[in-house]
Amino acid sequence: MKILVVLAALCAFGSEAELRRVYMGKNFVVKIDMPGSQRGVDLYLDRDDPMDWRDYSQRIKNFGVSIPKGRAAMVTAIVVKKDNIEFQLDGGGYGTFGDDTDASVSTYVPKSDYERRLERDIRNETNASRRASLERDLSRERSRRQREESANRAAAATANAIKRQEIMEKRLRGGSRFNIRHLLGAGDIRPEQLEKWLEPYIEFGGRPASVSTPKRYEQPTQANPQLRRGMSMDDVRGQLGRGKLLSESIDEKNLNTQQWEFLTNEFKIKVTSVDGLVIRYSMESR
Repeated sequence: MKILVVLAALCAFGSEAELRRVYMGKNFVVKIDMPGSQRGVDLYLDRDDPMDWRDYSQRIKNFGVSIPKGRAAMVTAIVVKKDNIEFQLDGGGYGTFGDDTDASVSTYVPKSDYERRLERDIRNETNASRRASLERDLSRERSRRQREESANRAAAATANAIKRQEIMEKRLRGGSRFNIRHLLGAGDIRPEQLEKWLEPYIEFGGRPASVSTPKRYEQPTQANPQLRRGMSMDDVRGQLGRGKLLSESIDEKNLNTQQWEFLTNEFKIKVTSVDGLVIRYSMESR
């Protein structure tokens, strides 16, 4: 039994090494939008239609598109396991070990050394007058901490919105992957067989695709605005002008959410702000 296990491991390693040699570092055009998540796209080879389109659609909805249909992506990792193969593109998808996916911002304020010392002194104090004085000091210190936590909660909604947007931006830059599942003998898979399975979703075409370098702008102008999450609306208006307020709402926490539209000669730009800070924006050509 041990010999069989060792032989299976060696076969898997050989297959993985060959697949890496053929594909690693090469660029290929994807034929479908790829979800911005390490979960990527699952293909089940034991089904008539390997793609679970409902699950695929939900991942696009939840995580956005990191690699749009028609764009070239680099193969950055190939992992062969017992009954599945991971074909990772442009980093394999955001959400792997070490990636921050928690969009919540803590509002907790820990006890200060002074508060802990007061609690200790009260437990040890036997004089009633002195004990009452210490309890008043403790009450004031607890009130101070509670006020700080209340202020943190008021700011948390904006901070959470900004952090969620930051995570989404990382997802959109983190690549994606194909997971070929329910394989029999994953360690024996040859490149031509892998291409046959992935051909409906990747354009191999006999040669890697070229990747163009996106144009970068050095200075923000109205023609080439540079926006970012967390910037102030004053800075946005400094680049784009006064703009048009589309909607405004104030929630139960008194946070003011506004939707703005800005028009330039080349772009229509929509901006969402919370209490004067940008949390989301989109740009489209006019």
